[in-house]
Amino acid sequence: MKLIKNLLLSTTALLFIACGDNTTQNITSDIDKLTIDEKTDQPTDVYSTDEIKLHASAIYNDSTSGDATHSVKWISSNYEIMNQNYATSLPVSNSGDANITASYGEFNDTIQLHIVGLTDINNSWNIVSTDINTTGEFILKAEGNFSDGVNNKEIIHNIYWYSSNSDDIIVVNDDDTVTITIDSTGERNITAKLFDNNESNKTISYMIN
Repeated sequence: MKLIKNLLLSTTALLFIACGDNTTQNITSDIDKLTIDEKTDQPTDVYSTDEIKLHASAIYNDSTSGDATHSVKWISSNYEIMNQNYATSLPVSNSGDANITASYGEFNDTIQLHIVGLTDINNSWNIVSTDINTTGEFILKAEGNFSDGVNNKEIIHNIYWYSSNSDDIIVVNDDDTVTITIDSTGERNITAKLFDNNESNKTISYMIN
């Protein structure tokens, strides 16, 4: 029987995770291995403007399993390529590869992630034109063409939005949509850029009546 030892330095608290039969089981006992659920034999593709949420499972000696996603430590092999925030991987560049490891004591598993980048970070994406000609709330959106041949894919992450009018309010919502609230008239420029890179700026102008 494999046991996880010396996991807690100053307390004797036990970590529990939900098992397949909806009961709870102590993750520190009877564990046989740890797995990342999304792992495949080939690198998993992640678009450079998307994120991927990973899940880990503990497999026990009796062949039952439990969700260990929030109990493991998540580690990126290269934080300049892929930022790892708990179980969420977000590319921080337009191309590259990184390994993400789930670790718990002596147990670990690793998934290979491959970033699918824009065909051309400066020229293969655009702001989607929105009919903004009056005050109110509007959705801002951009789309890009990617190196795997997928075109007009919505850009969700690693995009930054700005307005030339400081009174405008731009909000990233919980569902990842971006809205702008316009309360005043006049001309303004809406600008988006990718990966905080000024060379990738796209700007569209509107006249608010």
